[in-house]
Amino acid sequence: MTPALEQLAELVRQVEAKSRARKIEQETRHAAEQFRAAEQRARQASDRWRAGRAASARTLEQANADEQLLKELVRKLAVYRASLAAEANPEELISASQVEIDRTRREAKREIEEACRELEEARRVLRAAVDHFRTLRKELDRLEPESAAQYAPEDRLLWDAEGHFPGGQLQLLAHEVEAGFHAFGSLSKTEQYARLKVWIGRFRWHQANQEREGDASEDQLALAAQIFRQLKYLSRHYEPGYIEAFRQDFSTDWTAYVAEAQEQFVMAIEALRKAREGDPRGPREPVARRTGLESALDRRNGTAAPADDTLHAH
Repeated sequence: MTPALEQLAELVRQVEAKSRARKIEQETRHAAEQFRAAEQRARQASDRWRAGRAASARTLEQANADEQLLKELVRKLAVYRASLAAEANPEELISASQVEIDRTRREAKREIEEACRELEEARRVLRAAVDHFRTLRKELDRLEPESAAQYAPEDRLLWDAEGHFPGGQLQLLAHEVEAGFHAFGSLSKTEQYARLKVWIGRFRWHQANQEREGDASEDQLALAAQIFRQLKYLSRHYEPGYIEAFRQDFSTDWTAYVAEAQEQFVMAIEALRKAREGDPRGPREPVARRTGLESALDRRNGTAAPADDTLHAH
């Protein structure tokens, strides 16, 4: 191939890449809108299901209590039937009471079943929206890594969205750790610290919730143990700094803890950007390399860990 032809081929490749990037960006914006709408729908459906489940439980409990009272009254009527007035008609009242109790039960069950169906449908739509958005984000991040910042809110929302699925947030954390495990060494120390802090904070958040609910499956327990082993290895191998969240006896508001670590990670990226641009106020650490969807995850993640291993996966 002649030099001129090589230049022409490169020019065509760049034009094609730009055109593809513009198309993917438009699709990503649309997918982000669908994702936000789906997440909001799932959140509302989840709220309705929880409220409906609580109300249904109270209604069914009252129906059971009413039925027990009805049985007690029927028993007493059998004992004192001879003392009833001639015009009294207890059989009609007994029948009407049972009908009302049965109707109350049916309505309570119907309402919770409707809420369950709505929640399952909302989850189905959300899963499709999340998968579609992730696919486009990965492609866009490959074509135009610098455009990832504008999707930071959606990237952060991915963690909340997984909360609508049983075990979803633990699965997402496992994917993130796996995706960033081998590239962890290319991050600066400050990035490593903040990113590891986010990861262990999310792990402890899940652990605390699991201890309250107490319904973890064997697969979830095994996955949690795997995640902790990976985080502990990163902490010991790279030694980015001490993180108290690795201690089992340390407890805090884990949501706030993760939010603070995410902010630390953003600040670390910004400091390195200033250093790269020659800002005298910025630190002189090597600039981290991030590829693929890692760039998007990096903008919302953070982490660091201590060398001790007192925390055990639950």
